Amino acid sequence: MTDLKAIDPVVPAGVRVLGGHSGIKASRLDTAVLVFDRPVPVAGALTRNRCAAACVEGNRPLLPGLASAFVAVSGNANCYAAGDREADQLLRTGLAQALAARGDAVGGAVLTATTGPIGVPFDAQRVVDKLPAILGQASSWEAFSQAVLTTDTVAKVACFAYGGATWLGIAKGSGMIHPDMATMIAVCVTDAQVDPQVLDAATKRVVARTFNAVTVDRDTSTNDTALAFATGAAGPVADPEPALQAVFSALAQAIARDGEGATRMVTVQVRGAASDPVARTTARDIAGSDLVKSALFACDPNWGRAVAALGASLARQEQPLDRSLVTIALQGQAVYPPTQALDRAALGAKLRASDTITIDLCIGNGPGQGVAWGCDLSYDYVRINAEAPVAYGAVGSSAPVRASLEMQTLTPVLKKGVLREALRYLHQHDRMTMVFLILAESPTLDDDLALLRQTGIRPIVLRGASLAAAVSVARDNHASKLLILTDADGLRAADGHLASELGLRELPDHYLQAQVPAFLDGGGTLHVLNGQVHAALIEELFTDRGIGTMVRART
Repeated sequence: MTDLKAIDPVVPAGVRVLGGHSGIKASRLDTAVLVFDRPVPVAGALTRNRCAAACVEGNRPLLPGLASAFVAVSGNANCYAAGDREADQLLRTGLAQALAARGDAVGGAVLTATTGPIGVPFDAQRVVDKLPAILGQASSWEAFSQAVLTTDTVAKVACFAYGGATWLGIAKGSGMIHPDMATMIAVCVTDAQVDPQVLDAATKRVVARTFNAVTVDRDTSTNDTALAFATGAAGPVADPEPALQAVFSALAQAIARDGEGATRMVTVQVRGAASDPVARTTARDIAGSDLVKSALFACDPNWGRAVAALGASLARQEQPLDRSLVTIALQGQAVYPPTQALDRAALGAKLRASDTITIDLCIGNGPGQGVAWGCDLSYDYVRINAEAPVAYGAVGSSAPVRASLEMQTLTPVLKKGVLREALRYLHQHDRMTMVFLILAESPTLDDDLALLRQTGIRPIVLRGASLAAAVSVARDNHASKLLILTDADGLRAADGHLASELGLRELPDHYLQAQVPAFLDGGGTLHVLNGQVHAALIEELFTDRGIGTMVRART
């Protein structure tokens, strides 16, 4: 294992790694594709949830086997919705036909993965129609990693060199995360030549130690999919397990760190168990305890909660426990057996100083060892998962879920932070004139405009006008901002990614033909945002994050 080395991400030989937009999401990348030069061995592990999605049902008989392509679509789980199995089959055949039309080899299977809301009809034809354009793009691991995201806040990518080959891993996962497996899509693509049976056995062993060691909220997904592909373009590797372990371990920890609403990652290590499986189960039960997770969010060194979770886990596993053999350390500091010297305030400060917390337990003198990764349980976890969809459109529509952030869902501490942030913008925008070009209305638009007037902003509202007319009105009234509410999430940069900010030179051509440059050169700013988002104007004007794309004369 001496030649195992982490490297900057690079696409292995023998595969194209693609990401594009098919319209399942309003404007963000939502379709990720792998295309192989020839059919290649594929192995994997899938969720054991009995309400598995159509993609899992379709993939199960194909593993292990030979694959020609893989497509993952984010924004819809295609699970337990009308026509879900037919939609999954359409996606598979549509990709195979698009590849054949290009002259690509299609001798192996086409595998699929979908992720997003459950129970919503999936318009697979919309994706199929866009596949030819996506297949024509240049290989980009960055685009693939963005296209699979849902509630994730960051892309999850790991890459290693091993055995003279490249091992690239990409995953998504943030919520509904629990062993068997996590709510995740994960792929590892290598250009190593690996025996298919060896690849299959190694993948299953590594998944048990990595993805099945992650827990965020103890909910096992319907769509979990982890796959390993070996193109064989770089020569033989007899033992793929060290590389798979490195890739999947890095991705699993990245998923735990990006848990929905998480502020801290937790690593629970257990030794002294009767066996490795007992140790792994115990570790993940402790990491998944709501009481343990709540204490971690408060940075409360309440090790008693770990004791309770330990005892409950061993009881469920019908494992004995000798109290005299138990030791517990929190952030490297011994806390059990208890000692009078423990300074809880100092230990709490130590917890607050780090975004990663470790809990180490010895529970006996057995040979078993295991690790689990999780995160704390913050207010934001409930907020994220309680946000209501407000714009799905008609049945069968692929309009995205839109969420609301209501003040009544926030704690007093979070309310204070929100108000402090907003106050700065209230002062900044006071008595400013702004023009609003409404091409797609927010469900709270009238309320938002009324609030803007109360804050001292002078809004001029245009509905259905042309861009040229809106710019003319903005210039004539010396407006500081022109906000365009559309049905898209914003504007895209040259690399195809949604841009939070652009400069004049990066604007699409149609924006350069309506006096927009003169408006920007005069000090104004142009904002393009999704009008279907709940409280879109408030989020854009009064938060640091904002939404959509802001355009200045210069970035």
